[in-house]
Parts: sequence; structure tokens; C-alpha cells
Amino acid sequence: MNSSSSSPTSSSSSIDTSETFPETTTENTSENSNEKASESSPIASSNNIKPSYFLNYQHPLIQETLHKILPTKDGLSLNSQVQALFRYVRDEIKYRVTFEISTREFLRASNTLQRKYGHCVTKAILLGSLTRAIGVPTRLHFVDLANHRLSDNWKEKFGEKLLWHGYIEVFLSNRWIALNPAYDQALCDKHGYHLVDFDGEHDALFAKFDKQGTPFMDYVKDHGVFSRVPFWRMSMTWLGYYGPFFIKNWKRKRE
Repeated sequence: MNSSSSSPTSSSSSIDTSETFPETTTENTSENSNEKASESSPIASSNNIKPSYFLNYQHPLIQETLHKILPTKDGLSLNSQVQALFRYVRDEIKYRVTFEISTREFLRASNTLQRKYGHCVTKAILLGSLTRAIGVPTRLHFVDLANHRLSDNWKEKFGEKLLWHGYIEVFLSNRWIALNPAYDQALCDKHGYHLVDFDGEHDALFAKFDKQGTPFMDYVKDHGVFSRVPFWRMSMTWLGYYGPFFIKNWKRKRE
């Protein structure tokens, strides 16, 4: 589905490498320099194409799944390959928000693939891993959302704010294209949301209204685009807002 006027444009920001997470494990921390990806030549930044701790596409499970989705690439354009990867992550990895803590391990692409479920950020990281694996420059985009269709049950569990919602941008046809694989088809059919689909050419983001014409989703704050997962900044924001809801749920279960 094409992006609505309420969504941020995919080409409006340059990569803010000052906010990327300073990896302390498998990645080269020298990549956290001020190197930025040019919009006209994103390959200039190796961060947009290489594997990382989170986007670990060299993992055997990711490679195996990639070959299942794309058993052959003969006659398939890169756009068509990305389309197949998008639909796999959207529908085969179910959207589910739980009280599991989004640790570094939880967010890692290979672990999301193994679980077969995740929230928006985990699904975006997995899709980004797959698109990078086929050589498509990919970056992460984070925004705050206002979901006007949240149920009272959701609000009771997680509050009304959707902070640091994540999706990816891929560089195809000489431009950045935004792809949001968060909500699977079954979820959209159940709640009457428009299914977000990638047609191979246009942005695929949440619509402003649902199928009944009811206000659905608004993009209220743009955190920018990142070549690597801004783990600490994102996690501290989540902890500050969602933490009390997690504690309340924990206390309720102990009663």
C-alpha cells in the first residue's frame, strides 16, 4: 500500500550515525564514525549492506530460509525478490506484542525467525537482514505512531503510545523505498485494517484510515534513519514508558 500523507517520506532524512548503538561484541565499532550513506550512492556506506549483530544474515537459519523463499533468482528482478521477502516476513512471522523484554538477543534477526513471531522492530530487523543478504542496501527508520484503533485491553496492558515503531528502507530503482512488514494478513483481516503490501515500486506503510474509513494510524514523530540498530536510545525510551506497565502486569500475576 502506498504511504499516506500522514507518513514521513522515505527520502527526507540522512542516516544519523551519531545515534547508532556502539556495538561491543561482534561488530567493528569503528563503523560508528561520521560516515554517512549518500542518497545517490548508498553503497558508499558499507553499513547499509553488511551483516551486523542484529541483522545477522550470515546465520545458517537465515540463509536456509532465504533459499526457501527464493529457490531460484533466474528471471527475477531485485524488486521482485524484495517483494517476496517482504510478504514472507509480513505473513509468516506473526505480529505479536508480549511482555518479553526486548533484549539484544530478542531483537536479533535469527531469533525472530526461529520464534516465528515478533513486534514491528523485530520484523523490520529480520526483513532488513534478508534484503541485505541479497545485496540490497537497507537502512532502518524509526517513528512514533498514534494508533486510533487501540483496544481498551491493549491500553491497559501497554498504554496508548507506540514509541519507536520500526520499518526499513531499501534502495531500489535508484531511490529509497519504505517497507513496513509489521501487521500480517490474518491480523489485518480480523480487525479490518488495510493490508500493507509492496507492489515492487512504491512505499508500503500503514494507511491513515482503516477499511471502514475510521482513523487508523498517524505518524507523529520521526526519529530518522539508521544504518544500525540504535539499541540503547530505543531501549531507554521503551523502558521509561512501557516499564511501569510491565511492572503492573508482573505484580498482577503474583497476586
